[in-house]
Amino acid sequence: MGSNKSHETLMRQWLLSNRMPRRRKKGTKHFQDALRGMGLDVSLRTIQRDLKELSRHFPIISDEERISGWKWAEDAPSFDIPGMDPQAALAFKMIDLHLNKMLPRTCFDFLRPYSRRADEVLQKVEKGGLRRWPEKIARLSRHLTLPPPEVDRLIMGAVYEALLIEKQLEISYRNRSDEEIRAGVINPLGLVFVDNVAYLVCTFWQYHDIRQIALHRILSATIIDEPCCRPPQFNLQDYIAAGSFDFPAGSGTIELHCLFDAYVAKHLAEAPLSPAQSITPAADGRVMLAVRIENTAHLKWWLLGFGDQVEVVAPEDLRREIRQILEAAVSRYQ
Repeated sequence: MGSNKSHETLMRQWLLSNRMPRRRKKGTKHFQDALRGMGLDVSLRTIQRDLKELSRHFPIISDEERISGWKWAEDAPSFDIPGMDPQAALAFKMIDLHLNKMLPRTCFDFLRPYSRRADEVLQKVEKGGLRRWPEKIARLSRHLTLPPPEVDRLIMGAVYEALLIEKQLEISYRNRSDEEIRAGVINPLGLVFVDNVAYLVCTFWQYHDIRQIALHRILSATIIDEPCCRPPQFNLQDYIAAGSFDFPAGSGTIELHCLFDAYVAKHLAEAPLSPAQSITPAADGRVMLAVRIENTAHLKWWLLGFGDQVEVVAPEDLRREIRQILEAAVSRYQ
């Protein structure tokens, strides 16, 4: 009996330490919600006792006399079991080196202690191959890479927390289409990074229609002690796969036929748009690409990016639209 109780206490305190914030102090209600989300129903008094015990052995600080908020000390090292091995350290180092332009800086605030620990571990590795691995890998992009929009670190923290404990958020935000500041209560369902922009997938109030809000357009965010209302059968991966981030330009799929310069077609053969695409030689030395594909704005932007190296043959309405865009562009240069 005593052994079981000790095991439960150890597990509970381990979970609490993993949920300990590094930037903004959180109260015992926050930790209670986190534990309930993991299937543990624990009283606030028990959590308070656990937190006091943890603070005796680890660099955890509180609001002293009131003890209403807890967090890791600013210089606290990463806390992890088991210890970080060289392979894990290398993974954190590669994240630090190659994802820093893809995600908002606030994401890396959470990883900074692990990154510091990774540097320490790799410095102790005697074999040069593993230590020098980051010097042997480079990542480039052929597209224009824009810096990610700035997102307030407190807003980012509130979004992450609400997603984790499945609570509602009260926000104020500014739409892209106008400068009017709006407010609402949302149910956060998922976070999607499209290139360098983070989008919060959510619903408003008790409605089930899915919305997308760019995180950098959120001006304030406060967690509400109300459970998130998820639409029945909602799945983030299914939502993305259905083309919800592809900006539909028409209805459904189209039979796309395009004539490409031969050397461009080599790239399409190596990185196909679809497993079912076909590429056949044309009489004038070009090649014909035929593929069934979703009709989206991204498809149109992709085609325009090839300039005079592609000619859209079908469908006729897409061919006409591309022609009109190119004619308008030519007129601006005359």
